[in-house]
Amino acid sequence: MQDFRKLGVWKKAHELALYTYRITNDFPRDEVFGLRNMMRKTSIDIPAVIAEGCGKQHPQKLTHSLNVAIGFSNRLEYYGIMARDLEFFSAAAFDEFSGRLAEIRMMLSGLSKKVAVA
Repeated sequence: MQDFRKLGVWKKAHELALYTYRITNDFPRDEVFGLRNMMRKTSIDIPAVIAEGCGKQHPQKLTHSLNVAIGFSNRLEYYGIMARDLEFFSAAAFDEFSGRLAEIRMMLSGLSKKVAVA
C-alpha cells in the first residue's frame, strides 16, 4: 500500500481532471448532462482508480487498477475527439488535452510494468 498523492502519474491525472473541467465550462447548455458530464466524470475516474489501486494490498490489484485507468484515458480521449469534432473547444485545447492524456497513458503503462515485475 502506498500514498497515491506521491505518484507523478496521479498528480498528472489530477491536473488533467482540473483541465477537463476548465475546457468543458463553455460547452453548450444542452450538453450539461451529456458529453460535458461524461468527460468530467471520466477525467475524475482516472486519478480515482489510481488512488483506489494504491490502497490495495496486492501488486496485481494495483496493476489491474492502472490498466483500468488506461481504459478510462482511452475513453476520455474519444470524448475529446467528439467534442473537438462538434467544435465545442478549439483544436489547440484539444491538442493540449490529447498530449496530457498521451503522457498519462505512457506513465500508467510504465508504472504498470514496474509493479508487475516487483
